[in-house]
Amino acid sequence: MRCIDCRTALSAEIDGEETSHSPEQVRAHLRECAECGVWLSAARGLHRLVGVTTLASARDEGERIGQRTHG
Repeated sequence: MRCIDCRTALSAEIDGEETSHSPEQVRAHLRECAECGVWLSAARGLHRLVGVTTLASARDEGERIGQRTHG
């Protein structure tokens, strides 16, 4: 498996999407390729950061809208 294929599959997995590569193929590549392991850690961190930022922004927007309708 090429790194680009592994990273595409990992990206899809993080996003909850289907991938054409089996989890076994991806994990086998990760055992052999430290660079893809580092990429996965960074991608997971970014996913968490974006998710938290998005949730916080949605809450702030909801509060702002609630204040306009009730205040």
